Amino acid sequence: MTPEKDPNITGIILAGGKSNRMGQDKGLKLHNGKPFIQHIINAIQAITNEILIITSSVDYKIFDYPCIPDLIPNQGPVGGIYTGLKHTKTEKNLVLSCDVPFVTSVVLNNLISEYESNYDVITYEDTPLITLYSKSAERSFFESIEKKRLSLRKTLSTLKVKSIPIGQSIEPYVKNINTPQQYKEATQWN
Repeated sequence: MTPEKDPNITGIILAGGKSNRMGQDKGLKLHNGKPFIQHIINAIQAITNEILIITSSVDYKIFDYPCIPDLIPNQGPVGGIYTGLKHTKTEKNLVLSCDVPFVTSVVLNNLISEYESNYDVITYEDTPLITLYSKSAERSFFESIEKKRLSLRKTLSTLKVKSIPIGQSIEPYVKNINTPQQYKEATQWN
């Protein structure tokens, strides 16, 4: 029996980066014959049907989910997260960067299980791009953009954050891949 999907959660995938260090669009880089983003979509689909892709690239339209360009361009992850939170209709929002191809629904469900309504953000330690955000965090992200405070860590410091440890069983699945060398190393243990 398949577990029921949660209509109160949206998956938001940030795919708007420049991918300079990778030399190609990270979300479209292939791993086991599928683009990175397809692996991420598969993990999110086990939890919810609500998925938004934050990108201005038409190449992502093939995944059949809404592709939304940044409302305020060139603001990095802070701008992407703001755009996602502005467009979501759910209180709980899983935000993932497009460079975490090893993520699984187990990793995401573990994060969701730590949800407490008095926190704005539930995140794994030192991994700010696999995170559960409350819709209410949208205001802080907009203020960060207004104040040109584009560091994600600085924005998170303005919010109530619950940081959970990355257990050894989860660690291989939360690594982000920024370079061909990181990808090569990651595939040795994954």
